[in-house]
Amino acid sequence: MSPDRKPNLAAARDVAVTFGVAACGAVLAWSVAFPAPWLVGAVMATSAASLANLVQPLPNRLRDVIFVLLGASMGSAVTPDTIRGVALWPGSMAALGIAVSAMVAASYLILRRGFGWDRVTAFYASPPGALSATLAMAATTSADMSKVAVVQVFRVFVLVAVAPVAIAVSGAHAPPLMTAPQAGLGAMAAILGSAGAGALLFKACKLPGGLMVGAFGASAALHASGVLAARLPDWLTLPTFVALGAIVGTRFAGLTPRAILALMRASLASFAATAGLGIAFAVGVGWSLGLPAGQVFVAFAPGGLEAMMLTAYLLGLDPAYVGAHHVARFIALSFAVPIVARLIGAGVTRAPESAPERDR
Repeated sequence: MSPDRKPNLAAARDVAVTFGVAACGAVLAWSVAFPAPWLVGAVMATSAASLANLVQPLPNRLRDVIFVLLGASMGSAVTPDTIRGVALWPGSMAALGIAVSAMVAASYLILRRGFGWDRVTAFYASPPGALSATLAMAATTSADMSKVAVVQVFRVFVLVAVAPVAIAVSGAHAPPLMTAPQAGLGAMAAILGSAGAGALLFKACKLPGGLMVGAFGASAALHASGVLAARLPDWLTLPTFVALGAIVGTRFAGLTPRAILALMRASLASFAATAGLGIAFAVGVGWSLGLPAGQVFVAFAPGGLEAMMLTAYLLGLDPAYVGAHHVARFIALSFAVPIVARLIGAGVTRAPESAPERDR
């Protein structure tokens, strides 16, 4: 066997193990009628396996394909009625800006004053819903990355694992948006072709979540215009739901159970504050605009773009509404975080001599 084939085989084995664990969790969740089982079950199983160092994150190229397929699939939920609801979004977007500001402030104060964290670490652990960008920015500062990572990853995990259950129990949702007929080969080619083009365009423009949002936008345009009224077949979409669960679950890679337990109180307190504010704003915005409170909460929830859009889709909520709000938040936080960090003195860059420590 040539030497270059060994790494490929090892990578393929890692993918198979990770996806196998995620699939087992998804099937188990489905067998007990768990809400959004293909996502939630996969997240819970891979999170546990990741903490035990049994699984590895999926390769970037495979993740890219998954995001395109997810966007193409969720675009089928957009209808002409969805477009008519866009008129209600400006007020909701304004409320989102207030809600995010309140979430950051509340989490920061809790971590800073309640747990004695330093200013830089408390600040970068607080922005909700822009995990990758926040971690990247925090890595250039003197923030304690283990604390930042645990609080941020814990927040996403709880939302993806618990939010679907809570919304399902509350009844603030609709039947899953998978009632359209499954597409034939021609319709599949049209959906996937347009989704791929949209994904590449958005990625080239360097927009947040570009691959999935671009694919979603292109697929949504086909369905909202009435050109197509079909969804991708289950044999293609269900594995992508499971794969997204694996992507979220393996966020715990590199974190030890001991580190997480040591920071559990701080993580819970930060999450309770941000989630509580999200619920309060969701109820208020939903009541004032006549929108489902569950839908508004998923849009305002401090979770990841892809996971929250899929959660909305699986619970019969509007993924376009949810996606638009998460993209707006991502863009706003990407610009606002470094500015606010400088204003409050949390933008101190890491000293050059400490650089090797980041790799330990």
